[in-house]
Amino acid sequence: MKHPPISFPAQFHWNADNPPTNPDTNMTTFHFHPGIRRSSLFAIWTILAMSTPTPVSAQEIMLKLGFQEGSQIVMQMTNRMEMSMPGGFSSQVMDQTVRMRQTVQSVDLSGDATLMVTTEHMRMEGIGPAGNQLYDSDTGDIPTDPAILGAAAMVGQSYSMVVGPDGTVKSVQGIEELVEAMRASSPPEAAPMLDEMFNADILIEIAQQGMQILPTDPVSPGDSWQTSSTMPNPLLGEVTNNLTFVLDQVEERDGKTVALLSSTGEIVADAPDGLAGLPMEMDVDAEMTGSLIFELDRGLILSSITTNKMTMTMSGPDGASMTMPMTTVTSLELVEYIPGG
Repeated sequence: MKHPPISFPAQFHWNADNPPTNPDTNMTTFHFHPGIRRSSLFAIWTILAMSTPTPVSAQEIMLKLGFQEGSQIVMQMTNRMEMSMPGGFSSQVMDQTVRMRQTVQSVDLSGDATLMVTTEHMRMEGIGPAGNQLYDSDTGDIPTDPAILGAAAMVGQSYSMVVGPDGTVKSVQGIEELVEAMRASSPPEAAPMLDEMFNADILIEIAQQGMQILPTDPVSPGDSWQTSSTMPNPLLGEVTNNLTFVLDQVEERDGKTVALLSSTGEIVADAPDGLAGLPMEMDVDAEMTGSLIFELDRGLILSSITTNKMTMTMSGPDGASMTMPMTTVTSLELVEYIPGG
């Protein structure tokens, strides 16, 4: 169907002291006056266009963290895990929010920065067959769930790490106090697991989860790069995350130049001795998708979100099997930035 052309008046009259109203609806009305030059309308549309994101012409850029001595970066990580339980049990849902402050203590000539990382706040809420649990560090309450006790002990604790301009975590120091606080808050039987999970190599991988590894060479829209990290898991053995990042676009937002990234990936689990020593086999099918916004001017990650959809199938020696689908959504957001100097 062919529609008639639409003409827009360029200006309207508004009397603030005696606004006109529609007697049928008792709502304020605007009286548009024709005959005003179209240049005014063009100016209005220009202002509106300036308020929307503007793509930047395709060019090579460097994605590099802009560490500045004395600056402080406050990030908030939110994680939601939903797992469907087999056997007719209700689903398990866990929400976790962690706020961390990173203070840049020094930056060397190569761009490597020493950061002091402090956990300022933690909130955990679990809903599932075993009952509901809620912990918020702001309330000062002591969590009753042993699984939450160790995590709650991280609040107020600090450690330092050396991070390269591409986001690679090179070393972690001062973690002994954190592990000791977690050990003191956890049941004695959890001590061996803590010792196993918090050695030097694993601590670097854990710290790396809160950073993003950026390309070391200049990239243009459409370019991609890969990252890989391996973490131990009590059930699955070694779990490797393989990610592919793509620079989708560079644009202007609110006077800042930002890079828009997307990511896809897979999870590979290696449990050669079965499921935690049990005579069972575990098959993991997982895929990850995500996006990230990086500000080029200050070299900051503004936000990111990653969705991990995983299906775990456990098979016993008798051939019986059960399947547990799980979805995890993790978001990261810059909530405060204090420049150094």
